[in-house]
Amino acid sequence: MVLIKVVVNSVVLILLFSYVFYLLRKIIKKTNSKNLKLYFVVVTIMHFMISLAFAFFIDNFNIPDAIKFYSDAQEESSWLALFNIGSSFISFLIYPFVKLGVSREVLFLVFSTISFKGFLVYFELIGLKRLEKINKFLLLAFLFPSLHLWTGFLGKEPLLFLLMALLIKNISLKKYNLSLVLMFVLIFLIRPHVFFVLVFSLVIVFLFEKNISQKLKRNVILTAVFSVLIFIPVFLFFFLRIETLNFTSLQSYYTSFMEITANLGRSSVSIESTTIFSRIFYLIFMPLPIVYNIKNELQFVAALENIGYLLFFITIIIFYAKKHLRYRYFGTNQKFALLSSILLILLFSSYLYNLGLGNRMRIMFFPYIFYLLMTIVNFPPTIKIKIN
Repeated sequence: MVLIKVVVNSVVLILLFSYVFYLLRKIIKKTNSKNLKLYFVVVTIMHFMISLAFAFFIDNFNIPDAIKFYSDAQEESSWLALFNIGSSFISFLIYPFVKLGVSREVLFLVFSTISFKGFLVYFELIGLKRLEKINKFLLLAFLFPSLHLWTGFLGKEPLLFLLMALLIKNISLKKYNLSLVLMFVLIFLIRPHVFFVLVFSLVIVFLFEKNISQKLKRNVILTAVFSVLIFIPVFLFFFLRIETLNFTSLQSYYTSFMEITANLGRSSVSIESTTIFSRIFYLIFMPLPIVYNIKNELQFVAALENIGYLLFFITIIIFYAKKHLRYRYFGTNQKFALLSSILLILLFSSYLYNLGLGNRMRIMFFPYIFYLLMTIVNFPPTIKIKIN
């Protein structure tokens, strides 16, 4: 039995290594820039090294999700019994691998390979020619460690990262077909509230987009409305566990949620004593030294990264403010990325009860923001930092 598990894990690792090498070699061959080739190699090494570190030192992270997903699949005797919305869906997906003997560490690499494909989708959407000439400062966006931490582990984020990249790709290529519908369905199964935000964003963009035919507008909007009407009851019953839709049941859910999330975790945020504006700041930049009392080593590392995020966005805002950009000149894909990012920030900030949670949630909107920043201006000049 042990020998079979060793063989199975070895085969999976060989397949993963071959696939990653193939993808990396393929994208490297598309550019003549030595700097860009090196950048792709650095992103690849960084991504998988962080994933392996996460896998082997997971007990030190105090993040039980991956352990629970694996143990649920391991203990369950029926595959279909795991089929549900949210966390159970991850256990459902990995069930065959777990039963074949694939280890948790190898599954980390499986999921990090899925998200690695997402990074490559973003790079190709931005355009390799643009990446060769774009301001090198912008390339730092995809090198922030937490982006690789949360897309390199056994969980929902790697799948959502790839699916959301593929959504942008389909919209960019104007492929409003069955594959787009399937992506939305998968997003609903993994994280339903993100599904509703993305569908709403697409509908709003389509309503006000002048370069789309009335027929396509009608078909997409009707499909979106029909899907939402079907999925709302499913979301309430299977995800929120609200069996009766009335004020009392909603009030009961809200009270229960507030009680459960009060002082939850080592970096809790009080929803009652904070405003939506302060939680938006927490979501994007916290913890920060001086502003927040750093309590452990992990928070210190996160704080250093958030200083980087803060400096990055301040510089970018100043830089792009000088470009006098206009929303009406954006493409459909860029408008979708912008609106989705704003709405996701508002969504997550509305129930942000823990800074660690916020750190993970950023994976849902930071890539869209980075993609937008790299595509709205063609080949910007190098930022010159003057030292007085």
